[in-house]
Amino acid sequence: MVRMMLAAAALVLGVQEASLTGEWSATVMAPRGALEYTMYLTQEGPRLTGYFQSQYGEMPIKGTINGDQVKLSWTMTDGNRELNVTMSGTVKGDSMTGTATIGNVGQGAFRAERSPG
Repeated sequence: MVRMMLAAAALVLGVQEASLTGEWSATVMAPRGALEYTMYLTQEGPRLTGYFQSQYGEMPIKGTINGDQVKLSWTMTDGNRELNVTMSGTVKGDSMTGTATIGNVGQGAFRAERSPG
């Protein structure tokens, strides 16, 4: 009986969520076309911090992870105005998929793949 309990505890402890910390290649399908980013995340418990890097510079991002549900947000500049962007999606292994809401411009799909390394 004790062995079964220890084995069950080992299984439960061994089933930990994979960390999202690292480099990701991300694409956001914006109403005006695809936006390509390199995303750098650091996960501390349920909290995510990091930044997007693109040809337009760096944008800090923050978010949360709850089970396989991820939420990220950041602010981007479009001409003279700032747009608040939120992404909500699902993490499966080394990929994330979901929907990005870009201020009052609209919504589009997003996808991110962990960079090899």
